[in-house]
Amino acid sequence: MKNSIAFYLVLAFSLNIAAQSGTKLLTIQDAVLKGRTSLSPKRLQNVSFIPDSKKFSYINNNQINVNQAADGKTIYSLSLRDLNLNLIRSTLDTLSNLSSVDWKNEHTFSIQTKNVKYLYDIDKKTFTPSTKKEINSTLEDVDQAEGSDIFAYVKDNNVFVSVNGNVDQVTRDGSYEIVNGKSVHRDEFGIHKGTYWSPKGNYLAYYRMDQVDVTDYPIIDWTTYPAKNVNIKYPMAGNKSHYV
Repeated sequence: MKNSIAFYLVLAFSLNIAAQSGTKLLTIQDAVLKGRTSLSPKRLQNVSFIPDSKKFSYINNNQINVNQAADGKTIYSLSLRDLNLNLIRSTLDTLSNLSSVDWKNEHTFSIQTKNVKYLYDIDKKTFTPSTKKEINSTLEDVDQAEGSDIFAYVKDNNVFVSVNGNVDQVTRDGSYEIVNGKSVHRDEFGIHKGTYWSPKGNYLAYYRMDQVDVTDYPIIDWTTYPAKNVNIKYPMAGNKSHYV
């Protein structure tokens, strides 16, 4: 009996504190349904580390903010309004929003206005048309050497290089089990592509992934009718992995 009285006293005391502090007890529905919306943790959006620097950027309310990585201090900000004013001064099309930033270095990032990509110099506030050109969109993992007509791409898990329209096949062992020129380690460790051009565009490094020892894992392809089973290579915990 004493234990029951003590329990109810503690419960009443806790509820009284919650009421006085203005806190609200969550329902199961709130915790489950609002976990990714109004109750989600506050975090930075569109975070991007800036190459060859100790800085990062993020976008908040259509404003680019550049911060020091060491202490998080904001050292530069650029709003969509100010960027559009600079575009207007340069007689270029404006942007409707800022969704992402592709930094080339700590002074330059690229933006896309309709069908043209520009490099924006944050110090000079000038726009330069990007020399990066488009290539056949049906090709996989297209990677262009900056400022040239040299492209690397992947077809049937083999690497090809196109120089001014002349195509050379770099690898010939590509297969279901041998993958060349694509992202490896299931996109972990910051890896997001499989080919890397040297600064002058005269050398190409690429990943080669041997998946012979990796177990097949079945998935269902719902894009066809009827749906069909498709095997992929997926390294299960405790089993052998791939070699890169």
